[in-house]
Amino acid sequence: MNPKHSEQPKRAYDRDSNVLIVDDDGTLLKFFKIHLNKFFSKVVVVEGAKEALDIMKTKEVDLLLTDVRMPKVDGLELMTKVRKAHPDIPVLLISGEPMSDEQKKMIALADGFLAKPFTVDELNQYILGGIDLRNEMKKLLPHLKDPKKIRETFDAKPDAISKLVKKGDKADVDGCLAAIKSLRKKAS
Repeated sequence: MNPKHSEQPKRAYDRDSNVLIVDDDGTLLKFFKIHLNKFFSKVVVVEGAKEALDIMKTKEVDLLLTDVRMPKVDGLELMTKVRKAHPDIPVLLISGEPMSDEQKKMIALADGFLAKPFTVDELNQYILGGIDLRNEMKKLLPHLKDPKKIRETFDAKPDAISKLVKKGDKADVDGCLAAIKSLRKKAS
């Protein structure tokens, strides 16, 4: 048993979270579908960014997990598009390929990065961390004047945050932001 994971508390089967996974490797998609259905009831796997964006137009998604290197639209471009339309959805990246300096800069903007190869337990913990992040984001949204500016709050200075939140909500926002920063740091 890996001591790193033995410390993690066991969580119940997740019946509520909608996990969307994008990877151009069909074999890996089958792996994701088979193994993640042991932990999550709502897992959708697709082979490309266009399919992912189409799904996000019609279905609720709580978490996007995408490979970085894919043909046509890569995971970094997909992350940028998702952030514009759905800034409150965490985007977690995976890759087994070496990254350019420019890609490394973009990866640092993601909500998490997991290098391939990884175990099922590592993947599960990674996704659970992303779900925790999404739950904190959901708590934060009602306190914002403009929910589309949620990501601006993550690294904002206290005086800037006061301009983004509704009056009287600063204490609630501070707690959410502390949790979000901690979760994003763990996932990287």
